[in-house]
Amino acid sequence: MGIAKCDVRDAYRRAIAKKWFLKQKDIKKDIHIAGKAPGSWVDPDGGILEIYCESGIPNASDIQDFSYEAREFGIDPSEAVVYHCDRWHEIDDLANQILAEKHGVTGRTFYHEPFNGAVIGIYEL
Repeated sequence: MGIAKCDVRDAYRRAIAKKWFLKQKDIKKDIHIAGKAPGSWVDPDGGILEIYCESGIPNASDIQDFSYEAREFGIDPSEAVVYHCDRWHEIDDLANQILAEKHGVTGRTFYHEPFNGAVIGIYEL
């Protein structure tokens, strides 16, 4: 039995909201099923979702470097750099966990892939 794309969309919406401390209702308009998105960046034959990095959703290619501020406060600067790709891997893990709990299916793995500076595609392995 396959997992519906709308279930994948809902799992990613929940995971993104949790990891970035956002409200699901605020990001709902930025998460689309591939082929039905206004930008049509992600090919619906291979992709599942098209996510726009708006309304507070950071792109996977973003890096936040607070090392200058960390030095000022005596904090190790190596711990003051946030790579959003690491957070997106956590989002993938959480979305897959949500789907496994809902459908009782394991082995189906969904993952993100940055398409450009403002769009992330979700694909199935």
